Amino acid sequence: MNQTTQHTFPLDTAGRIMTEKEKIPTVQEDASFTEVSNLLKSRGKEFDSINYIYVTNKAGHLIGVFSIKEFFAHEKDHEKVKDIMQREIISARPHTHQEQAALSALQHNIKALPIVDKENIFLGAISSDAILKIIDKEGVEDILRFGGIYFKGTFDDLTHLSILKSIKHRLPWLIIGLIGGLFAAGIVKGFEETISQNIILAAFIPLIVYIAEAVGAQMQAFIIRDLAINQNLSFLKYITKQSGIVLIIGFIISATLIETTYLLYDNFLISMVFGISLFVATLSSLITGLMIPYMFSKLKLDPANASGPIATIIQDIISVLVYLSIATLIL
Repeated sequence: MNQTTQHTFPLDTAGRIMTEKEKIPTVQEDASFTEVSNLLKSRGKEFDSINYIYVTNKAGHLIGVFSIKEFFAHEKDHEKVKDIMQREIISARPHTHQEQAALSALQHNIKALPIVDKENIFLGAISSDAILKIIDKEGVEDILRFGGIYFKGTFDDLTHLSILKSIKHRLPWLIIGLIGGLFAAGIVKGFEETISQNIILAAFIPLIVYIAEAVGAQMQAFIIRDLAINQNLSFLKYITKQSGIVLIIGFIISATLIETTYLLYDNFLISMVFGISLFVATLSSLITGLMIPYMFSKLKLDPANASGPIATIIQDIISVLVYLSIATLIL
């Protein structure tokens, strides 16, 4: 594989950081020890690494490997490399993530990791130096993730960003929020008859909206942190677990609200409206608390600028619509 082809592999993959096979000692399966010795003497300075000597067949398939230590230990005992080569080979594909490849080498206690394609054609190997560099680099990234401060997307550095650019980045999302707020006000006006007949409903709009927003804000904080810590987070498993948690939380706070308001106002239907609305609004916070931050993360947008204002107004609209719709149906 030539240098140009190597650089066609994506960044952070095994193929991108491997040493090409031309710079690694490689012999045919029928090679003699004398041929290996002559190869090392004549081309030793050209090789980037000589920890291992790789054995291929005429088609270029990797079929064996032996260490330089094994070669010198058995040089006088055998005539062919096939007599000492190891046929069970630990290898990786060129598109394997570099961290996974490096960890595989460490787990199997090998100093270099051969890279083969899907047809087992030998392409090159990740040297011991490259393995150590990968472990060091990925280790630093993991430490930063554990602190929740590693982010591969774009973000605003407020210490260097100009006032005009800061306004440009923030204002559009806030204008969207303003438009959403006007829309929410229109929803409330659309239920004017329901509210006028039960004026107490208006007093509980802030409570329903606040609790749903608070639950959503908690989930936003958790998922932003967890996405920073765990780059390979399974969103399906994550949202399934969070759904169970929110379901229990929603049931507890809704039941508490029903009991409390019934004791205060002695109106069972009104209390049920409050409780059911709070339960449904709380469940809806899964959309704004998890899905929106996750979407912005995948789009490599700064959640601080976009996710907060957008999630807030969407949650407000959902909460108000749910609350007043349930009130209209029950009362």
